[in-house]
Amino acid sequence: MKIGNEVYCSSCRKRLAVYKRIVSGEKLCRYCLYNSVVKQVRKAIHYYKMVRKNGFAIYILRPERILSSIEGLYILISAIKDFNVALHVLCIYDFIDCETLSKSFPSVTFINIRVGDKEFKSIQLIELIKFYEAVAIKIARERFIESILVPLFRDELSILLLYGLLMISKSIFSEGMPIRIVDDNISLSRPFYYVTSIDIIYLSLTDKKIPLKTEEKEDALYSFVKEREFWRKAKDILIRSPELMYSSSKTVELLQSYVIGSKATRCKYCGSYSDSDLCEICSRILGYIDAVEYGT
Repeated sequence: MKIGNEVYCSSCRKRLAVYKRIVSGEKLCRYCLYNSVVKQVRKAIHYYKMVRKNGFAIYILRPERILSSIEGLYILISAIKDFNVALHVLCIYDFIDCETLSKSFPSVTFINIRVGDKEFKSIQLIELIKFYEAVAIKIARERFIESILVPLFRDELSILLLYGLLMISKSIFSEGMPIRIVDDNISLSRPFYYVTSIDIIYLSLTDKKIPLKTEEKEDALYSFVKEREFWRKAKDILIRSPELMYSSSKTVELLQSYVIGSKATRCKYCGSYSDSDLCEICSRILGYIDAVEYGT
């Protein structure tokens, strides 16, 4: 809605619009954008049964996407406030000031882990994703936690599906799915399955609750990941062409049976589909996974 030279939020029609969503074209105020994302997260959680009421869950703070992960945590807490979930946060102490950050989230339990290996900074993005998921699964098994929540966003998940298809990799392809069952007791889910990363980036950059020190360290922390050229270019294309993002995801999902096949098993570390009990990605980072130290 436009009054004079001012554009008002198309949702509440009360506050000035500050953000235009790429996918829908909506012009929203920050408050309505935040609430819309919360609803999208609730939709994914309900539809895929990602957490259960009075249950236990681990949320992963991605070291290569710290601001987005922190904003995602605020959103997740809002989305599951009526679930009475005992929420744990996996925080990699080597790259994140977990102690300072934990003070902003008194209602959750932080699990701080240490890698302690300088070579860890040179791993590829898909290896990093597998690493923190495998560590979360290891902790979940020890502490009888049934849900693991990873803040990967729709555009990123679409790329993982496409990348897995191009590489004919069951393990990588599995990363693009909204939910996967690791074993009889644990599920690994993407609560931001319906949310694009650019919406979260805007919310995180305008959120005054995020600790300043964490915000200042974002670029330095992100630089340790070696993203492949394919990932960078694909993400740029999908963000600029949202219809391609959704149509490509649907097409790839229909090819799931072809990629995974009928004889696939599960990787014992990350829970992805694989040709053996250890996928090709986890086999490369096994030393990092086994060497992790953690506590509360």
